[in-house]
Amino acid sequence: MSAMHRQRVTRSDGRAVNIVQRRAHLSYCFNGCCCGRTDRGYAEAPAEVYKEEWLRRKMRNNVHLTKAGCLGPCVLANVASLVFDGRSVWFHSVNSPWVVRQIFEYIETMLKADRYLPPPEELIEHVFNFYDWDARPAVPALAPAANVIQNAQGIALLTHADTDLLTLQTARASLPDGIDVVGYSLNALRNEDQMQALIDGSLSGSRIIVLRLHGPVTSVAGFPILRTMCLERDKFLVVASGTGELIPEFLQASNVEPDVIASVTAYLGNGGAGNLIECFKFLSDRFLLTGHGHVPPSVQQEHGVYLPEMEHAEYADWLRQADPQKPTAAVLFYRAHLLSGNTAFVNALADALESRGLNALCVFTSSLKTLQDGIPAVLRLIQGRANVIVATLSFAMGNVNTGDVTIAGDNVSVLEQLGLPIIQAIPSGMSRGTWEISRRGLNALDTAINVALPEFDGRLISVPVSFKERASTDSGDLYIPHEERIDRVAGIAASLARLQRLPNRDKRLAFVLTNSSSKAAQVGNAVGLDTPASLLNLLRAMKGRSYSIGELPDSSDALIHDLLSRGSYDDAHPLDVERVHRYSRSAYNRQFVKYPETARKKMMDFWGSPAEYGYTLRTSRSKTDKKILGALASQIAVTDSEPWTDQEDYWFAAMSVNNALVALQPPRGYGLNPDAIYHTPDLPPTHHYAAFYQWLSTPVAEGGWGADAIVHVGKHGTLEWLPGKSVGLSSECFPDLLLQNLPLIYPFIINDPGEGSQAKRRARCYRGPFDASDDACGDLRSARGSKPTRQ
Repeated sequence: MSAMHRQRVTRSDGRAVNIVQRRAHLSYCFNGCCCGRTDRGYAEAPAEVYKEEWLRRKMRNNVHLTKAGCLGPCVLANVASLVFDGRSVWFHSVNSPWVVRQIFEYIETMLKADRYLPPPEELIEHVFNFYDWDARPAVPALAPAANVIQNAQGIALLTHADTDLLTLQTARASLPDGIDVVGYSLNALRNEDQMQALIDGSLSGSRIIVLRLHGPVTSVAGFPILRTMCLERDKFLVVASGTGELIPEFLQASNVEPDVIASVTAYLGNGGAGNLIECFKFLSDRFLLTGHGHVPPSVQQEHGVYLPEMEHAEYADWLRQADPQKPTAAVLFYRAHLLSGNTAFVNALADALESRGLNALCVFTSSLKTLQDGIPAVLRLIQGRANVIVATLSFAMGNVNTGDVTIAGDNVSVLEQLGLPIIQAIPSGMSRGTWEISRRGLNALDTAINVALPEFDGRLISVPVSFKERASTDSGDLYIPHEERIDRVAGIAASLARLQRLPNRDKRLAFVLTNSSSKAAQVGNAVGLDTPASLLNLLRAMKGRSYSIGELPDSSDALIHDLLSRGSYDDAHPLDVERVHRYSRSAYNRQFVKYPETARKKMMDFWGSPAEYGYTLRTSRSKTDKKILGALASQIAVTDSEPWTDQEDYWFAAMSVNNALVALQPPRGYGLNPDAIYHTPDLPPTHHYAAFYQWLSTPVAEGGWGADAIVHVGKHGTLEWLPGKSVGLSSECFPDLLLQNLPLIYPFIINDPGEGSQAKRRARCYRGPFDASDDACGDLRSARGSKPTRQ
């Protein structure tokens, strides 16, 4: 950190004073026309946290802190402005203490580096530029470091795999004297300035620099600078693949012999603290002419059963402690987590599954691409032993043809043989705080490797179960479990396992039809799909497979006429009060009070506060109306009653056919043009809408219908368009909140991937036309009946 500087200033009264010159100035808006003005519908500003962090980190002599009035545009409230070394950084939406702490972490990092650095990933979504300085001439390039350590003898490990750094922390105590190793996460490196700071700092004492990459050398910001430095200063540069191959580009980028790269790749690929220690001893002996001695890489078991209390467990060990009367959920995770001791999230998943009444069979693997007789070797440990799979593995099992059509390959037939639903649980590479405040949810990298690519295998996309929390760039990131999200995955797994084991005659399925524009004439409409005919085909096929269905009409016209004779949410064809399905307000309120506070508040602010008895009415003008609806806010019709209810119950348009229910999806709102609000991203659902999904999942004994699964039929509905994150949902996101743990099957035309992916990723449903590519859903086929007929 740079020395403190002072300036002698003569005041206007002639007195000379010394002032301490600050390195930075942080100003934050807390009570202007928008920031912190909760009375105007804006978020509360965490004003006190700024001072707490400023004092706690003892920044008084380096950073001046100003509690300000209006700083920037109201649409970006709450706003903060930082000036550091003459560079300005603006932050918007600073609505939580976590963001404030990340700002101070950023400042502290720059103070330690003694230079300006671009904002870290955790703050990227909060950064904007209120000035036009980007159009001005660029800042002159940084001068190279004046001091270069002579006779540097250390080793540096720069890696994309944070498990390497966790393994390094374990290995340090056993490294022989004379081998000094520094580690650095390449995930934290984003620009050339950071690379230069790394070269001048941590790498200055290293003679051997090892890069382990998950991607090309161009994925390393400032790699040309690093390579040039190694050549000029006689340092050894080893570039190895994180996936085990000898890549020609890496051989060319290195300045050592190919056999060295092959050996390092083998040591790191086999993993474990022992191999890492031997790798460093090998490099030290080879290039620094030490005499530590080393042994070849020790081959580790690629796939196996994991028990926290037992090393080198076998399936027989797991079987002895499993309950044969319970269903089993297999948990797949990477071997690298086991070798680095990064298994807290796996243990938490296992505990949650067991608390839901399942056996948890945890299995590690190096890759799904390692085959045995044409089948991924790890699946041999699962086949015939599990009822559902929870996969935490990234990427796709099959090959993806980037930029062109990906044809269903061996992965489809393999998963068909397995015959099990596969839930994709997401170990996110983000920090929890970044995810919590992000409207997008998962970042682009997480979405690609943990959502989009696994979809090619037919996995059911669920939610994040852990987040990377970085202690420092040289210690690796631990996957810290998110207990509540883990419980959601466990609940979904338990529901799917129950559905698989439940006899068809006892399964209760709710078919929810789209109700576009809330018009009776458009119930179940869809492009290229005759919804009533498809529904009737499904019901007939289910009846033929011993589902308890009852008498069915002779034609699809008769089916839809019978349904609509009970009324709809169309004012021109109102509900028949004598034939509606009902759900009591008291039952709804018992669950509503358990909703997350943020979700409850959004619903109450817009639609009013529900009571045990009586209508729930909107206030005349909510402060959030204009923010949510824009110009539509002025068009809200004021009502003196709550539609589709009476003072005791919510009413639903539906008909039962024994253990099958056919229901209309309720409108998203009332008093508004239903077409205009169909896709509105910020409009919370009405209490009537929430009560409908609550009624479907609530057991019959508690006043609900007691569905075991929902089948959505028709064009896309509104559930997947409710407020919340785009992907990687939290408990406050309404699709997750309303579905709870209920499985959702969603027939959808395959040539509309945009709207279909919205449903798949936000409603964690199985989506697609029912053909040979849906094999990952296994016994869900017995729930859906036969293929819908597209007319």
